[in-house]
Amino acid sequence: MKKHYFFLFLFSLTTLFFQGCKTTVDNRISFNNLSGSDLIINFRGQDIKVDIGQKVDINEIPKGTYTYATSFSIPVGATTASTFGEVSGSVNIKAKTKILIIYTSTLLNGIFTLTATFSSSDDQSNPTSS
Repeated sequence: MKKHYFFLFLFSLTTLFFQGCKTTVDNRISFNNLSGSDLIINFRGQDIKVDIGQKVDINEIPKGTYTYATSFSIPVGATTASTFGEVSGSVNIKAKTKILIIYTSTLLNGIFTLTATFSSSDDQSNPTSS
């Protein structure tokens, strides 16, 4: 009978140990393109293409501060372009951080304006807090 308790205890301890050792980092940044132009996001040394109407998720980002920048082409009918909002900037990734950047645009009097709105599950003002 004691042998059964020992194996039950050993099994429970092993199960708890492996549940506490996650191998993946549950962080994500999402780029959602609702604008009238394809986008290229430069993030962590990679060019990430986000087509019109598409959303791209980047998962398992290590803890740290990263910069991003957005490039786009002017659509047909536009003569000039401008940007507004969080088209480029930096993000602070902590434990379980979820970031969403939504891109929209307007075309008025030949001026194409790309707008980006930024939201995060964490306070982005202090990169040293965890």
